Amino acid sequence: MVNRWVYPLMGLVISAMLGGIYAFSLYYSPLQQAYNLNVVSPLALAFSIITVSYSIFIIPAGVIYDRLGPKIPVVVGAFMILTGYVLGWYMKNFEDWGKAALLYYIGLGFFPGLGLALVDAVPRPLAAKWFPDRTGTAVGTVAFGFGIGAAVVTPIIKYFLDQGVFFTFLYMGLIYFAVIFLLGIFLREPPDDFRKLTLINPEIEEDEDYNLIQALKDKRFHILWFSFAFSSFAGLMVIGNAVPILEEAISPQDLKLIIPAFLIATSFCNAGGRIFWGNLLDRIGPWRAMEVNFVVTMVALMTLSFSYSNRYLVIPLGGVIYANYGGLLALFPSAVALFFGKKYLGRIYGAVFTSWGVAGLMGAVGGGFIRDLTGSYFQAFYVAVIFSMLALFLVYRGSKIQRV
Repeated sequence: MVNRWVYPLMGLVISAMLGGIYAFSLYYSPLQQAYNLNVVSPLALAFSIITVSYSIFIIPAGVIYDRLGPKIPVVVGAFMILTGYVLGWYMKNFEDWGKAALLYYIGLGFFPGLGLALVDAVPRPLAAKWFPDRTGTAVGTVAFGFGIGAAVVTPIIKYFLDQGVFFTFLYMGLIYFAVIFLLGIFLREPPDDFRKLTLINPEIEEDEDYNLIQALKDKRFHILWFSFAFSSFAGLMVIGNAVPILEEAISPQDLKLIIPAFLIATSFCNAGGRIFWGNLLDRIGPWRAMEVNFVVTMVALMTLSFSYSNRYLVIPLGGVIYANYGGLLALFPSAVALFFGKKYLGRIYGAVFTSWGVAGLMGAVGGGFIRDLTGSYFQAFYVAVIFSMLALFLVYRGSKIQRV
């Protein structure tokens, strides 16, 4: 029998390809030059479209996975991502932004979001099924891949950008497709007896299986949904605007080194945070782990708001925010598995994950809008602090709810 760790590891590699969206802001400057644009928010809108379409389609993607198994949604999702990037490549035929924008939003926004939903509906729930005894650690391992995605693809994107942004879209689409397709065809469900494995911490109880309707009626579901949206805002605001934030504050002579260093270093922090917070959840439980995560995020945001022009502090402080944001992608699917069981995990986590799309729309575009309106990202950091405080209040309330 194949060692069960092969499935989280394959999920890690697949997720690394999906995590390439965290380097999406690398495309902004070349597109600004290609279409003579001076604003950021119209370009950041594609990132927000990715998150919104991703979150909308994650529920049907979870249903497809629950009914048809892991291979079909992953393979179809790989084709969707490729289709979108081919449309992005086709933008080269339009010199006017008004005409190219539709292809940009559909090809680099909608189709990648749809493909991400179909693919990402599988690896984390599948890992949770293979590891009922170490759910947080297994899910965190898969999520590590998504977090490290920017570190993996940033050098590749930077290399291809020398040949033009439109050809970069084509090359990246082909790379994403090849890796996801080839690994996706080997995924499979665990045997039934894996449900009998014992939790690492016996004090963390796992509920019986809920269906989607039952989960939607549970107060814990509502708390998870809103706290996921509020807590994701901070990470997605920074990630969706990372390059222009640095361009605003760092001196031009330092930017050539700082931008790739920031994207790669914070990508590793994002990835490592998923394993760290997943492991911590296994030991202290989901509510307490979330509370600690949100408090640390608020401190880092407030500190970074005064020091993102400091080339020595911007990377470590950004790394804390990326690590804590990455941890959310281990904490929340693990919490869903523990609260509502694993039989319908794909669709229930998909329903919770729609909140991430809302946060993506608010975070990426909201941060860019605040910058365009005020001329600075400074105020955006404090909006993120407020949302993190709301998330902290909600999970504190959730920790007081008795199991139903």
